[in-house]
Amino acid sequence: MIKGLLIAITCILASACGPDDRILKSGKETPAPSNVEASKPTFEKELDEIKSAGFTFVYVLRRKDGQKLDAEDRGVIRLQTADMNRRITADEDKAVIIGSNYQLPSKNMMTILDRFAVENHSLPVPAVDANSNANK
Repeated sequence: MIKGLLIAITCILASACGPDDRILKSGKETPAPSNVEASKPTFEKELDEIKSAGFTFVYVLRRKDGQKLDAEDRGVIRLQTADMNRRITADEDKAVIIGSNYQLPSKNMMTILDRFAVENHSLPVPAVDANSNANK
């Protein structure tokens, strides 16, 4: 009888020693479902980042028909803007933002203008006073 009592006590203690799920889950917030769209940078944010990087020249290139850029479009952009400092694909692959510290050569710009709609977000160039003396 003592042996049966010991077995019963051992079974009760063994089942009572398991972790309590309510205690394990308490204090832990269930994470809200993440919105993939919210984690993507917006076009405006990406444009602001390029502008705040200190580039003198900032251009946004888009297809004239408003569609997503395809491999051929990206190849033309890469070839014509190879010497630019930074290129970022933005607006769900519908735009490329380009930042540079020098102006795109006119030959390259003409090729770009023939194929793409171009927005110029470059910093204004300060006017030079022709009457000022540089040796002051």
